[in-house]
Amino acid sequence: MFITSPMARPLGHTDPYHDTKPVEPLQRPVPEAVRIKGTITRKEMKSVTRHVRSGHVGPTSVYYAGVTAPAIAAGMASLVGASLTRAGLSDYWVLMASSLIAAMAGITWYLIFMRWSYRHDFGRSGEMSNDTMIEADESGVYWTRGNTRTMVHWQGISKVELSGGFIRLHVEDGDDFFMPKSWFESRKARRDMYHHLVKLRDHALEEEALAA
Repeated sequence: MFITSPMARPLGHTDPYHDTKPVEPLQRPVPEAVRIKGTITRKEMKSVTRHVRSGHVGPTSVYYAGVTAPAIAAGMASLVGASLTRAGLSDYWVLMASSLIAAMAGITWYLIFMRWSYRHDFGRSGEMSNDTMIEADESGVYWTRGNTRTMVHWQGISKVELSGGFIRLHVEDGDDFFMPKSWFESRKARRDMYHHLVKLRDHALEEEALAA
């Protein structure tokens, strides 16, 4: 009996078994692109602002309040001390009264200044009047409002988060993208969008890792 070994073949002979090209690994299917559009209400804008801002008062306001309060206190101490001295009070009562009034003046000014500097307004330009559209595909996320359009690659999205009634895309070195719950018909639709965005980001990062 003549048995042909699969590992040996005559020279010049072509065999489909041996001449097939290496099979490339199967590529994962690319998640479909998504698009959502809506308007942010004032209530939602306040919630977004609270998520983004670390405090209600900016650092500049805190600085100037801290600088001016001692100056106000020192001025009141000098004024009250001079007035009480002319009134004939003893040095002890002049010192006590001027110190107390100076302290109250400094604290009062600090509180008033901080209140004046409190951030009351939310939203800029057409944030609450123009529609905002967010699109996402395998290449990244596109944010559009009015004449402004911004694109962020998935490598620039550090995290996709679902919390506080929002889907939040954490953007590195930029403003985060928010999708409020009012843009979705149901809670399930919001969860589905969240999971789809996570899949798009994971796919993009895995493709980048394979290419490297």
